[in-house]
Amino acid sequence: MIDIREIKERYTPEMALIILICRVYFGTAAPEEVDVYLEYSSIDWAFVERIITAHQIHPFVFKVLSVRQGRVDDAFMAALRNYCRSIAAGNLQKLTELTQAYKAMQVAGVQAVPYKGVLLSQILFGDYITRETADIDFLLRPETFTKAHAALTRLGFTSKYYNPDFEQQFLKTSHELLYRKETPSGPIKIELHWAATNHMMNIPLGNDDILSDLHAVQLPGGQVSALSLQNHLLVLLVHHGVNDVWRVLRHGLDIALFVHKMGAQVDWQSLQSATVRYKIRHTTEIGLALNHQLFGVPIPAPFLVSAPLPQKIVDNILIFPSLPKPKLALGNLRQQLFLRDSTLDKIRLLAEYIITGVTPNVRDMEAMPLPKALYPLYFIAKPFRLLFGRK
Repeated sequence: MIDIREIKERYTPEMALIILICRVYFGTAAPEEVDVYLEYSSIDWAFVERIITAHQIHPFVFKVLSVRQGRVDDAFMAALRNYCRSIAAGNLQKLTELTQAYKAMQVAGVQAVPYKGVLLSQILFGDYITRETADIDFLLRPETFTKAHAALTRLGFTSKYYNPDFEQQFLKTSHELLYRKETPSGPIKIELHWAATNHMMNIPLGNDDILSDLHAVQLPGGQVSALSLQNHLLVLLVHHGVNDVWRVLRHGLDIALFVHKMGAQVDWQSLQSATVRYKIRHTTEIGLALNHQLFGVPIPAPFLVSAPLPQKIVDNILIFPSLPKPKLALGNLRQQLFLRDSTLDKIRLLAEYIITGVTPNVRDMEAMPLPKALYPLYFIAKPFRLLFGRK
């Protein structure tokens, strides 16, 4: 593990505190170390709040600090407690909406499998409220999208990105669509995914593989189908490592908790073979090595490598603000390329970026609604949207 003093000196005292809190949760640091650290460190609690907001780990931090409040700022803890209550209420509402949407799509003849979100909170923490979630995610096959769209529409969900004239185009050029419904307690968002990631990422993980070996899970609102632990972990590695290049602490914690709590239930050798097959071996090795350096979580034997973890990977998650999210941001692209398994995979990724850059997608349709007859104009408008944004 990286020494906490090094994190404090190289980054900030606040980031070092957050990493120490994570280590206490995993048992790789003693709870008393938080007290000692706070005694000898000057902490900007408003900055701590900014960091945990960016990394989406409020309830996780609260679990550790709520029993060690002696040296924690009272105003910070009061605000954190209230925020966690709102997250808990939101997650429970999402749980209700999840089961209702699942049943509606099932009645419509759609196999839509929930994953991540509150379901992952139950897997990792044994409750529905400790993992901070933004929306409800379903994975389905693209040929069932039309029925799923109709089912969600009947429940009051709408998507400002949806244009039925171009349904086949965005099913081929994207991998997800966001739906939203206003409720008295705030908006509820559902994302329909018809692939684990965008085709531009060049990851050959298909739905037939992900949706194999489903099992039933009993939720308070009814029974739903769920991914196997192994496949759920595989999808998380794609989402967190490929899509988001290990820039968010919550994503690293998801994988670390899988290792920590479900390690004995995962066939790591089989998973390693799958990461080679789906071209995510290197990103998985880096993610697991990063978790070991940050949290002290052991690396499963098949993923142990002799090469040291590059300092830039650590910098990109511990510096605040962390690595920018836009896919075309230079730092993001560099990390994308570094995480690829081979030189050929890097070349293919760049080629897919170029193809995607000139092909209209759902974002273009949302930025500039056009009738079907004028679809070719999107090819002309695309470069200008990339250069100047939606406006």
